[in-house]
Amino acid sequence: MNAELDKNQVELVDSSGKQVSGGFLASLLDIIIDPVKVFKRIDAGMHWWKAYVFVTVVTILVSWLNMPIQRQLVLINEKGWSEERVSAALEQMDKFGWVGFLMIPIGIIVVYMIVGGLVNLMVNLISGRSSFRKSLGIIAFTGVIGLIEQVLTVVVVRMKDLEAAESAAELKIHLGPAALFSDTGGITAAFLESLSIFQIWYYVVFVIGVAAVFKVERKKAIIPAALLWILSVVFIYIGKLFGG
Repeated sequence: MNAELDKNQVELVDSSGKQVSGGFLASLLDIIIDPVKVFKRIDAGMHWWKAYVFVTVVTILVSWLNMPIQRQLVLINEKGWSEERVSAALEQMDKFGWVGFLMIPIGIIVVYMIVGGLVNLMVNLISGRSSFRKSLGIIAFTGVIGLIEQVLTVVVVRMKDLEAAESAAELKIHLGPAALFSDTGGITAAFLESLSIFQIWYYVVFVIGVAAVFKVERKKAIIPAALLWILSVVFIYIGKLFGG
């Protein structure tokens, strides 16, 4: 019993010895309005896996809401597929669309492990307080900001008359410079989408988190954030190749 109390006591104390209040549910709101509180909890030992579960569940919901949009994009057929290929693509979506939902938890955890390892490596170069667990905590909770953009864009598109859409552009919402250069594609489009309002917000909060948790100057915390931005461009580009 005493050992359990001691463990709980340690989890409520940050690296400077100060008591830290709040938990997972409070952190979902604080990451938006007062992220420093969240990073203090991460420093005090708040687990990252709850944020992972939350991000995964919401991502699955967003993907489900996005299915009618993807179907309409196939029907619009800007790639010039034959009718047989369009029908086959729709049939595949109906039969095996659920497989994509099952892959989401795996995909997210793989991304977390890769990004967390790279961020932790970069932090180790600028701070002697590197921690893979804390790196995962920063990544998982700041990821909630990205969810806001996903939910917002899908909801706005779903409010439209999908069947009336005649082009793929009508079914896409851009919250950044990508809206001004809709004709771009490939890595350029991925670069522009990585600079949306929410993505920039994400990087700013991420820099604050690295600086707060690992006790480094914010200008040094930009280094792992820059790495994360480069990776995000790559992930967006890969997602576009597979229609995501």
